[in-house]
Amino acid sequence: MKNIKKYTVLIMIVGLFATFSCTSILDQEPVNITHPDVFWDSQPNAEQALAGAYATFKNAITKNANFIYWGDLPAMTFINSRDWISNYIENSGNYVLPYRGDTRNWKNLYRAANWALTIEKYVSEMPNNLFTSKKEKDRIIGEAAFIRGLSYFWIARVWGDAPIVNESIESSNQLINSDGFVLRIPRSNELEVLDFALEATNKAINYLDYSSPGSTNWAIKANKASAEALKADLTLWYAARDNDNPEMLKTAINAATNVINNSGAVLIDYVAEGKEGFDNMCIGGSKTALFEINMNSSMNESFRISSGGNHYTGLTLNFPIWKNKNTSTSPIIDPDFYGKKMMANDPDRTNDIRKKLFFYDYESDENSFPLKYSHTSQDTDSKDAYALFTESNILLYRMADVHLIRAEAFAKSNQAANAVADLNLTRSKANVPNYTGNMDKESLIKAIFEERSIEFVIEGKSAYDRIRMNYFEGVPWMTQTRIAKKGYFWPISPSIISNNPSIVQTEFWRGSL
Repeated sequence: MKNIKKYTVLIMIVGLFATFSCTSILDQEPVNITHPDVFWDSQPNAEQALAGAYATFKNAITKNANFIYWGDLPAMTFINSRDWISNYIENSGNYVLPYRGDTRNWKNLYRAANWALTIEKYVSEMPNNLFTSKKEKDRIIGEAAFIRGLSYFWIARVWGDAPIVNESIESSNQLINSDGFVLRIPRSNELEVLDFALEATNKAINYLDYSSPGSTNWAIKANKASAEALKADLTLWYAARDNDNPEMLKTAINAATNVINNSGAVLIDYVAEGKEGFDNMCIGGSKTALFEINMNSSMNESFRISSGGNHYTGLTLNFPIWKNKNTSTSPIIDPDFYGKKMMANDPDRTNDIRKKLFFYDYESDENSFPLKYSHTSQDTDSKDAYALFTESNILLYRMADVHLIRAEAFAKSNQAANAVADLNLTRSKANVPNYTGNMDKESLIKAIFEERSIEFVIEGKSAYDRIRMNYFEGVPWMTQTRIAKKGYFWPISPSIISNNPSIVQTEFWRGSL
């Protein structure tokens, strides 16, 4: 049976240098690794290392469907997964989940960041003549910096305050001081973590070039536009966490504008392109893509989908993807959740074509579910018609995101007309009429949240949107008391704290684990 064979070897290489390294400095389990001199001696080895960094990040966000648990289920916008673990989140806001330690553990994101930093260090030191060109050397460094920035941004969005590891950890000697004591790194302030992520992202922008839709590795490897999209997202988040910092809002607008003007990517016109446009977007590498996690069985970068909750397919798909009709554990679009109520009560959404393209049987209250991860291919080695590989990419950045990021930054910068222009452009592609509501900041933010909630349904964004916009309507357990204690962030795994007592649990979760 096929699996992610290509990445297996790459993750083994990562293991030599990184699998235990960041875990060591944060969990205090120091180990030695092999000498690097024998590895950093050719461009193919550097490329192989870079692929391993992508694979490590991919593993971090997809393991146990983490990106869905972190970025979608707490938002209660559309999908009620009804998986018994998910119910703890959706019914009461309980993120503790003692049986799902990976959701609380940041080690895999730190592994990705540390391996990326290791690549940056060693590739920079490699002679230029080991590469086909200096441009290719710079590209590898830039992509590694992008992965480091992206990893730290995810860490900041999920946990807030977090340790910063600003050197490549390659030996246990780096974890023990001259007196023989294990070094410990406490959590840094959230804004400092974002600064570190932004530094890496700016480095990526400086080292990378623009690409264009249809080019080799389009959107599944970072280019300059991917990094600028990350910068726009990161600085918009930074602004929100720093009292709508005007400089960060301006930076977000400029970064988003650079993507719009220079990426070559465009919005999908759902009205004109219909199902074909939607399918192309989800399968990946489309004209609207900027960065996504590749799922392609022909490249051995896929997995057999199942109805269990261990993969995001099991949390999002229902019959007819699976053999049987809906059960009490299958996902549905919940009519009592924010998104479906919003769509029903807003007359502008009556003919929103995304109801047809994005969902199976949208009007049903019992068996409607999102279709973004429904693209599959048959396992030719099996006679079972339901032996399927996933072919749907995980969409991290695409053009609709950039336009709505810019719209939000404009709204928060009191540039209402510009905000509405970006909002209306995205609405027009889905057969939604222009926005005619109030032009005050609060009304615009609500309108942008609602547009994002439908456009990015089950892409792992809505929970972060709520935090960034401070908009928790429809989430009854996200009280002001909880918000004051930063209960929108996830708890830190007790194993990390027990191994590194300098790590202090987020206030809301103290005594809960």
